[in-house]
Amino acid sequence: MASKNSVREALVVALFIIIIGGFFVLCCITKPPTLLLGERRASTRLPLFSTESLISGEYMSKFNGYAADAFPFRDSFRYMSSQMIYSVFLQSDKNGLYIDANGAGTYNQVNHESLTMLAEKIRAIADSLEDMSIYFAFIPDKSIYCDKWNPGLDAMLTEQLLVGNSNLDRLIYVSLTDALDASSYYGTDLHWKQTMLNAVTSTLGLEMGFNVDLERYTIEYAGEFEGVYPGQLAMNIGTDSLNYLSSQSITATYLNEITMEFEPGPVYAHEKINGIDPYDFFLSGAQPLIILDNSESDSGRELYLFRDSFSSSLAPILASGYDRVVLIDLRYIDMRTVTRYVEFTPGSDVLFLYSTLVLNNADMLLG
Repeated sequence: MASKNSVREALVVALFIIIIGGFFVLCCITKPPTLLLGERRASTRLPLFSTESLISGEYMSKFNGYAADAFPFRDSFRYMSSQMIYSVFLQSDKNGLYIDANGAGTYNQVNHESLTMLAEKIRAIADSLEDMSIYFAFIPDKSIYCDKWNPGLDAMLTEQLLVGNSNLDRLIYVSLTDALDASSYYGTDLHWKQTMLNAVTSTLGLEMGFNVDLERYTIEYAGEFEGVYPGQLAMNIGTDSLNYLSSQSITATYLNEITMEFEPGPVYAHEKINGIDPYDFFLSGAQPLIILDNSESDSGRELYLFRDSFSSSLAPILASGYDRVVLIDLRYIDMRTVTRYVEFTPGSDVLFLYSTLVLNNADMLLG
């Protein structure tokens, strides 16, 4: 009996050594990826070794990140992990990521400190803008419309914290919670669908006094795309159709971050749909300053939109109610630089519109 146990133990040890040794050899001969396409990020680089960093623990901490990103068959193991979590253990989410009948999403709770910081930053900008109607609204996280009950974003609490903040007393709050539902968002992505924003534009227009003429737009199809969630889950959860509203009267100019000059560009960048982030199709993705002009408008009104990525798809619709819409993304440009390129016209409208990503990470705004 003892000899059989010894053989069994030896086989187990040998198998363990073969598996570990095999992966070690694979790690040595396989070139680590420079870009993790599924997760839309650069892979962690091998840290530089030094005695100081080794003793402090910094080297091993960074090496762990590098080893995880460079591990062979990484996406296959991530896929198996997701399948185990959702299909075997029947958990409702994986690190905050959930899947329901409407697609995938993330549970985000309210960051009270970040909301306070955001209100202070908005107040500082609002105080510098004279003789303007200033509004603010937040874009609810899609998780509040999902068909599962989990501790995520509390939209009512978020509204109470924003409306009750004394720094925002001067601003007019517009609630968008009831203007959206689960169908307003892409199934594979966190963003909303441009063609499902009628109630949003109507709600904003009713409060801000503008009219959106959707008859000036035609619905067109750009193609299929996968949002951020399939890569984060390492699972195939389908694709979304990217439909958009086209109008010949809306044109765009962008601030070139290299030349620091305004240059004409597309409202819809069709080549971006095949890029690392297909949502960059709308207004070419991350941009510090964009100006949308409406050649058919005679309203005599301008809108200054302090925004994040969600407004890339909303702004071309809002432009039908204004002569000009200026999009300002404070994640990529500070307010002092903005004033060098944008002349704020008295009597205009100002809208601070942010998603929960900015609400919970207000430190990303340069102010």
